[in-house]
Amino acid sequence: MSSKNLLIGIDVGGTNTDSVLLDPTQFESESRGVIAYHKSSTTADVSDGISNAIDRLFDEDKGYSPKDVLSVTIGTTHFINAVVEQDKARLEPVAVLRLCGPYSKGSYPFSDFPAGLTNIIKSYTAFVNGGHRVDGNEIQPLDEEAILEHARKIKALGIKCIAIVGIFAIIDKSHEIRAAELIKQVIPDGNVVMSHTVSGIGFLPRENASILNASIMSFAAKIIGSFIKSVRSRGFYCPILLTQNDGTVLTVNEALETPIRTFSSGATNSMRGAAFLCSQEEGVHGKSIMVVDIGGTTTDVGLLLPSGFPRQSSSHSEVGGVRMNFSMPHVESIGLGGGSIVRESNSVMTVGPDSVGSEIKSRAKVFGGDTVTSTDVTVAITDGETIFKVGDKTKVQGMFSETYQENFKSIVKLKLERVIDRMRTSPEPVPVLLVGGGSFISPMELDGASKVYRPPYYQVANAIGAAMGKLSAYLHKIEFLGSINEKDEVISRMTKEVTADIVSKGALESSVQIVDLAYDPVPYVDRTYTFVIKVVADIDYEKISMAISKIESVDSGVYAEEKKEEQKAEAVYKDSSFGDKEASHADAEIFDFQAYKPFVNENREWIISETDLEFIRIGTYILGCGGGGTPYPIFLEMRNMLRNGAIVRVIDLHDAPKYATGEGKFITVGFAGSPTVADEQLQGDELTDASEALFDYIKTKADGVFPLEIGGGNGFKGMYCGASTKLNLPVIDADLMGRAYPTHSQILPCALSDEMYLTETSVSDGNGNKFLITGAQSDIFVEKMMRAALAEIGAHVGVVNVPMSSKHLVEMTVHNSLSTAWRIGRAIRIARQKFEINKLPERIIESVGGSISGKQIFAGKIVGVEKKLFKGHVYGEVSIENENKDKMVIPFKNENILAKVQKHGSDDWETVCSVPDLISVSYADSGEAVGTPEYRYGIMVFVLALSPSDLWVKTEKALAVGGPKSFGQAFEDVVYNPVGKYVPPVSVINEFAK
Repeated sequence: MSSKNLLIGIDVGGTNTDSVLLDPTQFESESRGVIAYHKSSTTADVSDGISNAIDRLFDEDKGYSPKDVLSVTIGTTHFINAVVEQDKARLEPVAVLRLCGPYSKGSYPFSDFPAGLTNIIKSYTAFVNGGHRVDGNEIQPLDEEAILEHARKIKALGIKCIAIVGIFAIIDKSHEIRAAELIKQVIPDGNVVMSHTVSGIGFLPRENASILNASIMSFAAKIIGSFIKSVRSRGFYCPILLTQNDGTVLTVNEALETPIRTFSSGATNSMRGAAFLCSQEEGVHGKSIMVVDIGGTTTDVGLLLPSGFPRQSSSHSEVGGVRMNFSMPHVESIGLGGGSIVRESNSVMTVGPDSVGSEIKSRAKVFGGDTVTSTDVTVAITDGETIFKVGDKTKVQGMFSETYQENFKSIVKLKLERVIDRMRTSPEPVPVLLVGGGSFISPMELDGASKVYRPPYYQVANAIGAAMGKLSAYLHKIEFLGSINEKDEVISRMTKEVTADIVSKGALESSVQIVDLAYDPVPYVDRTYTFVIKVVADIDYEKISMAISKIESVDSGVYAEEKKEEQKAEAVYKDSSFGDKEASHADAEIFDFQAYKPFVNENREWIISETDLEFIRIGTYILGCGGGGTPYPIFLEMRNMLRNGAIVRVIDLHDAPKYATGEGKFITVGFAGSPTVADEQLQGDELTDASEALFDYIKTKADGVFPLEIGGGNGFKGMYCGASTKLNLPVIDADLMGRAYPTHSQILPCALSDEMYLTETSVSDGNGNKFLITGAQSDIFVEKMMRAALAEIGAHVGVVNVPMSSKHLVEMTVHNSLSTAWRIGRAIRIARQKFEINKLPERIIESVGGSISGKQIFAGKIVGVEKKLFKGHVYGEVSIENENKDKMVIPFKNENILAKVQKHGSDDWETVCSVPDLISVSYADSGEAVGTPEYRYGIMVFVLALSPSDLWVKTEKALAVGGPKSFGQAFEDVVYNPVGKYVPPVSVINEFAK
């Protein structure tokens, strides 16, 4: 006899709503526990759609009733669609208050939002004194009166959604909490989002996520209220859960507070449902599986890991063009589905990307329509199998010639094979699972697939995945350790705490599994670590009702709100900004990066454009070798500057004497400190403050400027300072490293000269604290004095070095380093535009001189990260494993030091590369760099080794300064063997000058 402890899963898509009724006691049976399922078109009236989806599950009298159902779990694309479609009817205006002191004002809120979303959501922004440093000390005291004044202005504008974002609020949330309290005094009914409740370190992406979360909250309350009304009105009083991005579920309370966590749940549901349906297949169990979900309009492809959870994208993700810092399933979509329109013109056939979508029953030939779709051709060419019985086959019989049919099959097969190939992480074939209502158009044999499976109930895998959702719990803490040995004690204590949390939600304690564990030292704060732990668990169906009822007091509240809004409250209306003629909707993906040419004027000045900045952003982080800090915030600030009229002139260093007085005075600029801090405490006026202080001391101005290092965010600092709105100086196409190094004295002038180089160094924290170093025993002591001061003033300062002469500019710099970064970025954007994802390593190497100058040395998944702190630098190592179980370990000190490989089954390690060679780790799916602060378990990467400037190996001293021995005693025995031969980069100016 079947159990009467049933589960309902519902997936509400933009086109279809799928529902399923499951019996957990029958999961191992041939039926997989599926009692009933239903697929219908999604309705504008949300309540009616859900009600119908549930009602149809009980059409047949099988002796079940609502009281037999333990939970109803719903996945929805309503919230992500509102953002992607830039829907004015569902998104609300948001006011943003930054608690930031003097920082971050150049990278202002909405800097990287698409224009359409900005027009809808941006309504008020303000910068307020407050925020914290990395050590927990205040940048400045919170200006409470300013908060109240802004709140009054926001109220007068009728704005109800407010996002509060404080620097390092993830470490100390007190300013955000107090600001929220003050705002609530003025706007009691406001939706106030504090950024520390949304995501982690990374100021701009956390702010972006907070803004979107605030904008969608009212709509989320309406939709979730409709879900509740529909379920309750059908006599179901069990817990209602919503699926979230990682394949686990949220309570209603949690979903109302952070609806953004549901954004990518649809793809996750399909993948987890597919894995469950095929769990008994011998060739699938314990393996990575490619899930191909073919709907009516699109095909979504993702990789399901042996853990049963989808492979995640990089640590950042984008939704509707907005960058955020929580990962989502890595899914590739193409315009191919059951409703794809098939056309033939001049013997050339196309399938999609446009589709008849939800109109298939009126427009497709098999339903008597006049449009040829992929469903029509598939039905016409197949036999009488049940899955192909769609519409009336007689309406398409004999309609298509044999050549037509073969062309169609070939195109569909090729489209699917290409997207599968882009998603594979190795050349080895992988099992492919076909799901989705349109999956019958796919052949059962595909190149790159070890075997193609179409599981039972493939049409509603997404609803099954929703019903199968697990619970999760997450804990993030900053802890001071008396000694490093206490680390295990903290992890044990946090594990118990987070386990108690998930069990209180209704989890089966015996199934609790740690899926994410990270502990990172906080730079410049002695023995202080940030700990993150996440667990998942199966639902304990016997006690979940009781557990949910304790924590979910929201049902009646939201339901009451629905009752107050009977006027069309259930209907979802769309008002997309894409219909606005005045709104800009430029699509970066249709920009022809290969055809783009930079502008070099008649004076041989390269005038930097937004496209140039994009190329340089990508290239500088790869040249950072893990360090230098992410360039993204300074990229945004500089893009804002260009849009506001700033001009940046880059010149060839051989042209520099034309701009010089006397022997020349060219300053180098950059930031010193932790890359982790740079991503959270966005720059203020540190560099201009330090420059002016140096000019005052040496009684002269500079003739030009260039970056201290090209690697990471520092690669932009020369352009920033040289801009017409800052110091208005020509920017030299050069730097002092050709990469990033962890110490200020690891620069070519220190490596090539027997005399002290850093005779005057100016330092500023941009918050009123600045000093000059005018004397030291050696260049190394200049570094030591800076580092000692850093620990007291926030671990992040702007630094300007003594001016360099025109002669030394030629002799002691890496030439054309901006050009190198530009070429790397350009190569990656072109490869991505051509969908050459599997060729990204090759294209990067080609851009810096070809196979003679570098090579790919590994590819795989990050399986371990260990970090510790010493004198402000983050030391550690990252472990990467490929599918053959070979391992690569890369020790780092802010930047990557060497790479060593251990073959599977061997105890021996071989060092394959070391500094001064450039060792860069990149995301496998984008080619962009993974900085050492971003190293996380599970990220798929490839590793490149590139040749450094010849100047780093010119002398024994240069190799001592930039080679492995400079990184400490642990590396003294490492022998440097060059990975290739340095190829001097071609100057962008010389190539494109008129």
